[in-house]
Amino acid sequence: MTIVRDDEHSDGAPTIEGTGIRVKDIAEAYEHSGYDPDEIVQLYPDLTLGDVHRALAYYFDNIDEFRGAEAASA
Repeated sequence: MTIVRDDEHSDGAPTIEGTGIRVKDIAEAYEHSGYDPDEIVQLYPDLTLGDVHRALAYYFDNIDEFRGAEAASA
């Protein structure tokens, strides 16, 4: 699956295609909650390990955008 943005779902936040699971949720589980990718797959059984890694790669490739959004909502 790929990372998509759809203004009609998740307020246009990047999500994993076909799941509605936001990249932000995966990144928060990884960075803030300390889950490793295998554990994230257990949290989100609709995802594959590849999906989790793809979401994390997208997050880290666009980290300034994500962190800017976090700062704006704080």
